[in-house]
Amino acid sequence: MKTSVLVTTILAFALSGCVTVPIERAQGVSASGKQYVETLKKVNDLALDESIQFSANLLPELPRTDAILMSTTDDIKQRAQLIGQAHAYYDALATYFAELEALANGDQSESTATALSKVADSLKAQPVALELSDEKKKALTGLAGFVAKEVHAAAVEKALVRDADTVAQALAVSEQMLDEQIRWISVREKAERERKFDRGVKTPFISKKELGSDWKNSWSSYVRTAPVIALLIDAKKASTEMQKSWVNILRAQYSHAETLAALKKVKEGLEAISALHNAK
Repeated sequence: MKTSVLVTTILAFALSGCVTVPIERAQGVSASGKQYVETLKKVNDLALDESIQFSANLLPELPRTDAILMSTTDDIKQRAQLIGQAHAYYDALATYFAELEALANGDQSESTATALSKVADSLKAQPVALELSDEKKKALTGLAGFVAKEVHAAAVEKALVRDADTVAQALAVSEQMLDEQIRWISVREKAERERKFDRGVKTPFISKKELGSDWKNSWSSYVRTAPVIALLIDAKKASTEMQKSWVNILRAQYSHAETLAALKKVKEGLEAISALHNAK
């Protein structure tokens, strides 16, 4: 009798463990995915704010013609529109991870499975300006073969096989957006830095006047990597880690430490730049 009770207890404990593992894994997937989206949206918002500020500072230095004013204004408006489209796309990606979590947690109702499928379909419609090249899409095709069979719950396995390529491409789109931000910001940030160098570093230095702490700070800022560029580079590293995490998810390997560490560094960069702006 005692042996029977002991066996029953052990079986119950084992079954309980088997149930909690996929739940914990699903929570990790969802947490990483949603945090990734939230962080990238903040990075894009900051990049837009920086672009607007750079343009506002440079416009008075340019020839004051209607054409230049309208051209610069239209560029920024188009930039804001692109970021809005990217945010909507990222929100769909976050929804996908949340629905996948629900499915893995045991909510295998038809409505949840249908919602997940619809979200996955929406991710196939990439923002036009960020649409991946056919070559890039081809490189991210065939990931369904990575799905670890008979390890995921049946419904989750089915979803992963169906959506492996789609989500991988969606994550690649987010990295492509960061590449575009780096390209866009670098040109404008360089122009802004040169303007500040001429006024705050070169002119005072050549004038032979006494150079104080303001001059030293200006020179130090010029030779260092600009905070916004460093932030975008860190965000790109986080994007690379998130893409690795997705492949690991397919293989039923659920360590998200690298992704979360990369996102933490980006968050710290965002806070540092925000503090710098507030101090001005």
